[in-house]
Amino acid sequence: MFWHVQFRKDAVDHIVRHPNPEAAIEAACRLIDGGHDVYAIGTGPLSDSVGKTEIAKIYALWERARPAPDDLSP
Repeated sequence: MFWHVQFRKDAVDHIVRHPNPEAAIEAACRLIDGGHDVYAIGTGPLSDSVGKTEIAKIYALWERARPAPDDLSP
């Protein structure tokens, strides 16, 4: 079952599919970091998707959990 991420880029709606929820969440967080408006993550119809409020909570957790740039060593 694929997971989708829906977002707006340059005023155009996009849907990208991912093989699992972890990949979809990671992609959504990276899109938000890039300044894109992510408005849905899910597997089925839009009405069953995780919405903007929940995405914002997930992003906040993701942002706190990722290492600081100084902590990344080659």
